[in-house]
Amino acid sequence: MTKVPKILYVDDEEDLVSLAQSFFEDENLLIDISTDFQQALEKIHAGDYDVVITDAKMPKGSGQDLVKRVRSSSKFKGKFILVTGNIDPDDSEAQAGFDLVIYKPIHFQDLVDKVKHLLMTFT
Repeated sequence: MTKVPKILYVDDEEDLVSLAQSFFEDENLLIDISTDFQQALEKIHAGDYDVVITDAKMPKGSGQDLVKRVRSSSKFKGKFILVTGNIDPDDSEAQAGFDLVIYKPIHFQDLVDKVKHLLMTFT
């Protein structure tokens, strides 16, 4: 039996995560969403996600904070994607811990395609 990949999309903009969710579901990909930093941490620790997509800036924490906390305190083996509009592409420190950085404005079909490509690395 093949494991169905799970994706978590974290962003404080509810409209954005809802739109992303519809694109992923149209591709028959299992996606969960979170609009809160702390809730995202709890979901990652409790879930079995293969890919976590996170915004760079949120009210209660950043995407960088999320990846640092998860990578240092859990057995998470999945991939992290940072979606940002305000990090310099040459800032390697801000990109540390991420498997992929995507710059806004994003096209959701491109994001879905990149996630599918990352998921292929698990098989």
